[in-house]
Formats: sequence, structure tokens, C-alpha cells
Amino acid sequence: MPLQTDTKSETNEQIDSNIQYNDNSSKSHVGANIVLIGAPGSGKGTQSARLADRYQICRLSTGDLLRHAAEDRTSTEGEKVRHIIESGGLVDDETVMSLIDKNLNKAECRHGALFDGFPRTIKQGEQLEQLLESKQQRLDAVLEYDIDDNLLKSRILGRLVHKPSGRTYHEEFHPPKNLMKDDLTGEPLTRRSDDTMETLDARLNTYHKQTIPLIEFYRHRNLHRVIDAAQKVSEVSKQSFAIVDQLRQQQKLAPVRSSDDNVEKIVHDDVIPAKIKSLTSPLDINANRSNSNFLTIYNSVTYVLRERGII
Repeated sequence: MPLQTDTKSETNEQIDSNIQYNDNSSKSHVGANIVLIGAPGSGKGTQSARLADRYQICRLSTGDLLRHAAEDRTSTEGEKVRHIIESGGLVDDETVMSLIDKNLNKAECRHGALFDGFPRTIKQGEQLEQLLESKQQRLDAVLEYDIDDNLLKSRILGRLVHKPSGRTYHEEFHPPKNLMKDDLTGEPLTRRSDDTMETLDARLNTYHKQTIPLIEFYRHRNLHRVIDAAQKVSEVSKQSFAIVDQLRQQQKLAPVRSSDDNVEKIVHDDVIPAKIKSLTSPLDINANRSNSNFLTIYNSVTYVLRERGII
């Protein structure tokens, strides 16, 4: 497949104008729990902001959660996280889940959350499911932003950053007006210290090893969808919204087994549950067959009598 790249010619106005929907009520979009999967440089950051804005949900990045926890010098949890990070270790799942749980209880997460960088393993995926179930919620969609590794490398290795503001540029796709200088302040631009070929190769290898089993985990749950992240930003957003909307609608009707034999209870959002018989008894089947045979004989006899003028 030929590689496609975003160019500087696509302005913010053009991007916004491309995302138009014939929705009569924006309230129908509110609320979702979404997991984003994508390699570094796949555009997850841009899409997570758009998804969070559309569905009015909070963004939970484990990296940000851990950094904020490490900055908290008043709690034992913050001290624990800070010690692990400083020693170069990996924070255990229990601590990560505790941080996610606390943030899901915040007001900004009342409509749901967008999980970026989590889960990374099947165990974490199972823990997230259990956590959402405990809050009477569910995961609505898992979006994978797929992009060729070579294109990723060209995107990442050309990145330039204005540290004070966080503004980003790219040597090829979004160059500054003046070489290595911020457009607004004229201050120097820098590269991230980990934007090297060696570091990137290692990060991509780790990403692929972790992601393959996780993708299978969510495929079995019919939540996983793939989007070509090499497309224009606006097109990736449009497809993301459409997929989430479709999956949210798909999950509105969820069959749940009832304690009654041969009865299935259909639970539907905003609808009183109704009981529906899933099987027909043998007596009903025999009665239907008898009725059918009687009508056939009756119609035949009536036809003959009419033909002979008897009736």
C-alpha cells in the first residue's frame, strides 16, 4: 500500500469543515469508554483530544497519571510511584488500577473516559473490564491506529518542539517559518532526547509484542476496529467517530440469561425489560401441524362440493 502523509496545506479550518455531521441533538454523542491503540507517532494524541471533545469524556493517559502521582509528595502512593520511576522500574498493575479508579470518580469522567496507553496486557484488559463493571459501565470501542513503521520513523525523527509552549513542528510535514525557531516567539526549537533511531526501534518492537495479544483479546469481544492512520487527520477523525457511534448502538441491545427455563430476558437502554420465549414447546408444534392439516382437507372438500353444486 502506498504511503500517505499529512501535509501542511491542511489547515485547522479545513480540518474542522470536513467534520460535519447531520446530528439533530449533540446529547446523543455524550458518553463513551474508549481504548486507543497505536504506536508512537500514529496520531493518538490528536485523535484522543477530538474523541474526548465529541463524547465529553475525560482523557486518561497512564503516563500522565504516573507523572502526576510522582509529583504528589503528600501521599504514600505518590512516594511509591516516584521511587519506582526514579529507579527505572515498572509500576505494578495494582497501583495503576488504583490511579485509574480514583480518576474515574472525578466529575470530568462522569460521562466516561478515553484510555490512552492502557491497557497494555491482557491482564490489564481484564482488570479494566472488572473496574468498569463495578461502576455499572462497559467498554464501548477499541480503536487501533495502524501505520507503517517506516512512515512512523519519518514522522518522529523529524519532530521539533518548542519546550516552553509545547508547540510542535516537523522538518518535512510542518516546518517552522524560520529554521529551528518557534513561529510565535522566535525562540529555539529542540528535539526530544528519545527521538533517535535506536530508541524508536526498541519502542516499536516492544509495542508490537505487547499489542498483538491485546488486539486478539478485544477482537474476541467484537470491540476492536482498525483505522489507517496514514490518512488525513480529518478522515481519521471521521472514521473514529463513525466506528464509536456504531459500536455504542450495537451494544444497546444486550441479551442476558434469565433464571426461568427457556426464557431470555432482553435488556435495552431506557426500555423496561421484557421476557421473550426463546423456544416453542412440542405441544405447540403438534397443534400447529394439526391445524394446518385440517385446513388443507377442509378447503379441498369445500372445493369439490362447490364444483358439483352441492353447496
